Amino acid sequence: MIRITALFTVIVLLQGCSGAKVKEKLPNITSTPVAATIFANGVEIGITPLHKNLYEVFPAAWSGWTYQASGVLSVKKAGCSDFNLKVSDAILAKPIHAKLNCDKHYVAPVQMPVDMPVKSSEKMNKKKMSKTEKRLGELKGLYGKGVITEDEYKATRKRILNEL
Repeated sequence: MIRITALFTVIVLLQGCSGAKVKEKLPNITSTPVAATIFANGVEIGITPLHKNLYEVFPAAWSGWTYQASGVLSVKKAGCSDFNLKVSDAILAKPIHAKLNCDKHYVAPVQMPVDMPVKSSEKMNKKKMSKTEKRLGELKGLYGKGVITEDEYKATRKRILNEL
């Protein structure tokens, strides 16, 4: 009976542990302002805030008598000064926050989405031209059938072309 009670107690305790909330790991690189691009030794590795094992990005190597991670971490954003940090094990062991000094008057260029259709003046001119061509074709057909005179044909043709 004691064995069953002990086994039951262990099962209940283990179930309680499985339901425990796992603490979410904080990002190890953040910035103000957010959405800045992060570079490790000149290679882009992500955008802030970033959750990444930085020891994979900055592998350890011998530097004199010390075996540790090394390199340069850069955080960049358009309109802001770059943040550069020489990396070591001590730096990678704690969260990194890059405070970027930004130009208050900087206006980011607006980029049009690739899939968004754009009505260019060329497309509009083609539509207008196709209408004009259609009208001129109808006019020529009326003149060819003898419905209008040559003077009427020339005057109407000139008016249609002047509308362009």
